[in-house]
Amino acid sequence: MSSRLGLELGPQTIRAVHLSGFRGSTVRTMETSWDPEKPADAIAAIREHLGSARHVAAAVDLTLLQVKNLELPPLPLEEKRRLLSLEPDRYFAVRGEELVFALREDDGLVFAAREALLSAWIAALETLGSLERIEPGPVAFARALARGDALDAFVVLNDHGRGIELLQLEAGTLRSARRLFADLTEVAGELASQLEKETKPAAIYLAPWDEADSRTISARLPHMALREAPRPAELDPSYLAAYGAALADQAAWRQALLTPELERQHLTRHWARIGIAAAACVAALVFALLSVDAYRARAEARLDARLAELRRQAAPAMELQARLEALDRETRAVAAVEAERPDPLRGLLELSERLPEDTWIRSIRTGEGEVEIDGYARDAAALIPLFENDPRFENVRFRSATARAQIGTETYENFSLALSLVRTP
Repeated sequence: MSSRLGLELGPQTIRAVHLSGFRGSTVRTMETSWDPEKPADAIAAIREHLGSARHVAAAVDLTLLQVKNLELPPLPLEEKRRLLSLEPDRYFAVRGEELVFALREDDGLVFAAREALLSAWIAALETLGSLERIEPGPVAFARALARGDALDAFVVLNDHGRGIELLQLEAGTLRSARRLFADLTEVAGELASQLEKETKPAAIYLAPWDEADSRTISARLPHMALREAPRPAELDPSYLAAYGAALADQAAWRQALLTPELERQHLTRHWARIGIAAAACVAALVFALLSVDAYRARAEARLDARLAELRRQAAPAMELQARLEALDRETRAVAAVEAERPDPLRGLLELSERLPEDTWIRSIRTGEGEVEIDGYARDAAALIPLFENDPRFENVRFRSATARAQIGTETYENFSLALSLVRTP
């Protein structure tokens, strides 16, 4: 798990917050005195007490910075920084000094620090780990308050003797920062005038909390509730700026205080991260393809094994199905044959309907689609046209010659007749 180290560089002391464990669950703090002109000893003490960290970020106290709200042309961030660097004494009270600026594209809030001093701090801070950014203290302080759900607020920071800072937060982002060299009553009046201009309610926080300071401000703002600053991670409010620096992400590093060397380091790390991310993506894609191929092979093997098992289980059913199909074919064949054969019962009915009443049948035989009739009739010769004129019969003929026979007092002719029944569709 990566560790983070956040520091607040004040005029006389450095406060440090070390975050480690899952999502910074372990918090250690340290405060030590230092000389801003000679930072090495204090940084070495912090390294000895808290150790190094994978990510290091620092916040510079407002007493070591200059701040102004400027109306700059609508240029990209780099162009605005270059414009300020060309004539720093036009905007800030300096003479013959190089300044480093921290600014944002969406407003005119600009912080400035002496480049020589900032370079010395950066060189010392890099001994603690990879320096991600060094930024204005109010920005880090606002980030820490946002972690404590203080999003829309005014914050009064009273360091008792070195001026009073008045910060304004909007949606968790620093919108203005001022250092006022006045007593607390005048600051409360200034705060009251700013509150009158606000269109939505804002809380008022006092840090550090002091009962006397609270009564002084409340006397000027009787209708406003004054609150103690939130304490995320149960930290003392004096460590909030250092804590906010430790929480800084890598997204807005261009809005921090950037010396040319620090900017080159950031760009190098930025492109290195992109390269590593691209290599990781390629490696992940290769592994994914190999994994998909292996998964497909395993899936095919599982499917083959399952199909073999299903075939074994389905073998009796398949055999029964084959037998049923054979029986079905036989049934259809028998039905086709039967459809071609005349119906003998229908033939008998038709014969009985067609034979004259003076005809007697001795025997009837059927076979191969023919009907053979033996019997007696008064006029055997009349039977041939009788059946030939009926469309239900065909191929009508005598099988043998007729002969006369005396039956009782009547004379009959003995006949043997063959005919075929016409198949009805």
